[in-house]
Amino acid sequence: MIKLQQLAHALALQHHGNFHRAAKSQHLSQPAFSRSIQSLEEALGVTLFDRRNTMATPTLYGEALLTRAAAILAETSELEREIRLLQSLDAGCLSVALAVYPAELSASRAVGELLRRHPNIRCRVKLHNWRDVADRVRARSVDLGVAEISELKTTAGLRVELVGQHEVVLFCRPGHPLQGRDDLAKSDLDAYPSAVVRLPSRGVGLFPGKYQQDADTGDLAPMVEVDDLATARAVVRGSDAFGAATPVQIEPWLRSGELAVLAYRKPWLRLEYGFIHLEDRMLSPAAEVFMALVREIEVEVAARNRELMDNLFRDSPAGC
Repeated sequence: MIKLQQLAHALALQHHGNFHRAAKSQHLSQPAFSRSIQSLEEALGVTLFDRRNTMATPTLYGEALLTRAAAILAETSELEREIRLLQSLDAGCLSVALAVYPAELSASRAVGELLRRHPNIRCRVKLHNWRDVADRVRARSVDLGVAEISELKTTAGLRVELVGQHEVVLFCRPGHPLQGRDDLAKSDLDAYPSAVVRLPSRGVGLFPGKYQQDADTGDLAPMVEVDDLATARAVVRGSDAFGAATPVQIEPWLRSGELAVLAYRKPWLRLEYGFIHLEDRMLSPAAEVFMALVREIEVEVAARNRELMDNLFRDSPAGC
């Protein structure tokens, strides 16, 4: 009977190409490691590795086994993970990657509420560029992502769920040359740099300001590309650059007069983010509770953001 440990040893030998190094990587003596490989070959009745001096290379039989071995061990790891997930919520783990906007608006609050209810859950929360979030999910380094989903809705292997759609304003420092003008056009804003995160391709030709389009991804790379809104606020307050955020994110600075909103409101100027996870990977109970909390918080955030937008543009139509 083939043992999983023997498959792991065969993969180690393929990787190192040498019995001594492979045995060391598996924390075994070389004789014990050699017996494991020999026992596997005897069980199958074939030679899996050609031995030449100190080197070992897979035979045709070995290559066939190694292809299957990697898949078997990966599936075994996933099975063990799913069993652990089902054992207990309070002993579970939340592993999530967040883009900056959902992190600020709802996701970080949801993590806090999750820990308040279940203080024994271990959390691993990573902040990434919105495009990198999907890559982390694909690589299985996190269980769940919350980020821009406009370019992921038809991506094979991924499941996405829209959770946040919020209007965004363009903000500037008090005294900015464009502050107070009520007839702003895109051409007016194009004369100034924008300090924002990298934008998805849906903003090409629409989003104002100075930027370049990434030839590989189609993303909009602004003149001042930032990874968080704290940096954007600092840049905007010290220059003629403008930023982009939901009113609820900059409400304290608007109230204090440290930032101002430009009179530029367009239907397409909005966030569109959601949950991202693998179709074939079971979500942990902690992730399911986290998602439910995000949905609850998003209802509150959406209502407050609409209220602020109505106040800021009380005398202006949505397409001004």
